[in-house]
Amino acid sequence: MATADNTTPNRSILTQLWRQFSSMRFAVIVLIILAIVSVISMFLGEFYPVRAGGPGWQEMWQQKLGLSKPVFDILLFFQLHDPFRSWWFQILLSLLSLSLLACILARLPIVIRSLRTSEIRQSDAIMKMPLSRSFTVGNAPEQVLEKIPHGFNYAREQVEGETRLAGSFAAIAKIGPILAHTGLLCLALGGLFASWLGVSTRIAGLPGDVLTDPAFNFKARVDSFRIEYYPLGLGQYVLVDDAFIGKIIGKEKNNVFTLETEGSHGGAPQTMQVEGKRLRNHFDINMDRGNIKDYVSVVTIMENDREVLTTHVEVNHPLRYKNFRFYQTSFDPDNPRVTTSIDSVRLVAKSADGTAVIDTMTLTSQGSLRLPDGSEVAMADFLPDFRMSGGAPTSASAELRNPAVLFQVNRDDKELYHQWSFLKNPFMHTAPAATYSFQALEIFGARSSITYPTVLEVKKSPGTGIIWVGFILMTIGMFLAFYIIPQRVWLVIRGSGTGKSEVFIGGYCQKSHHAFTEKFERWVERMKG
Repeated sequence: MATADNTTPNRSILTQLWRQFSSMRFAVIVLIILAIVSVISMFLGEFYPVRAGGPGWQEMWQQKLGLSKPVFDILLFFQLHDPFRSWWFQILLSLLSLSLLACILARLPIVIRSLRTSEIRQSDAIMKMPLSRSFTVGNAPEQVLEKIPHGFNYAREQVEGETRLAGSFAAIAKIGPILAHTGLLCLALGGLFASWLGVSTRIAGLPGDVLTDPAFNFKARVDSFRIEYYPLGLGQYVLVDDAFIGKIIGKEKNNVFTLETEGSHGGAPQTMQVEGKRLRNHFDINMDRGNIKDYVSVVTIMENDREVLTTHVEVNHPLRYKNFRFYQTSFDPDNPRVTTSIDSVRLVAKSADGTAVIDTMTLTSQGSLRLPDGSEVAMADFLPDFRMSGGAPTSASAELRNPAVLFQVNRDDKELYHQWSFLKNPFMHTAPAATYSFQALEIFGARSSITYPTVLEVKKSPGTGIIWVGFILMTIGMFLAFYIIPQRVWLVIRGSGTGKSEVFIGGYCQKSHHAFTEKFERWVERMKG
């Protein structure tokens, strides 16, 4: 007796848990919570744009957002920087999956029983049904059987001089809810696998770079990257004669465009007509982004230093390899590679304090010139758009916006000092040990090109196949549940010795009662006739 008393509460708890998990109410509550947090997570990045990166990314974002460490640690604990892969999101998906599985297991035996042919009923049981009729016809039972409703799957028995039938139509529709639940379960499991085992990372590199990431065990080499621009069209900002900027507001015949330009000294805007050959719609990456049509990368997949696959990666045309997808998302405008060359430069050499002119000379890119003290000056570098980035000089673009030449003074192949000279700015920074200072006056044969690092987003979603199966099952299940209507009918046909037959008929339909009643009455009239 003690054993029975101890196990009864346990069984009661398990029964209650099973009822909770197998109830649609519980599944709907979890589904609503998932929907709410998913919508919130979609917009969370606008207010909390944290992304996991290299070492020290937590400290960097904490300082950038200006949050205290305890608050930021709480946000990290809930993984709000990647909510769709967070532990709490996976728990919600697991609860939904368990609830749907319990719903399916609880209802599957009932559905299986309902798929069987209806149990045969006697006449008194038929007449107790809400929709039933009884009548006598002047035909033998064999003739009456020819007029029974068609399309039904009948079970039949002959008992005590009467024929009893039970028919079912479209019983397969009863598995519709089970298929819909199974499809939803597949969607939840696919989302769970994608959240648990999925990969989402970004890689970036210049042409020639070989990119790796802990998320995948192969290499991706960037062969080339280019930015494609739309043809000249309305609304574009363009550079006119490499001198000033205007906006295209109209297009005339013979490739002539109407431009709107800013008025001088803040006056009213002015319009002008310019031939298309004088216009460029790609001149400043920060200003002409609206003119960009596409980003195109050529990527080669490598395994064990062997080229496996080379293909173009464009927006909406990803590279697929080993369940990974490489999406072309953007480029890095802050770290371009600028390639430059120059034929010669005309410069003036002065005393260290810049007061006395020593000489005006022309210096080639590969040559050097001897100075009065026996040292030699050579051109060490040229940047078309000089700026400092990370404490080092670099070029912001390939345009001659702030051209600068680096002069280097050597003696016996040993550097003594160097100096940057700006063509559009007389500023000179002379080293303390310098004997001379230099001012670039004019450059000749300057050529430059710019290449930006491509940015690729790499994703792996192991649950994609399961999600597709879920969509298919849900579609079939909902079609069966909403568009296929199961029907049942019971008959008893009792013959008499006078050539007449007594008929008892009853029917049942779970949906569309009015339409089924009309159909039932037509069956009765046909059998009477």
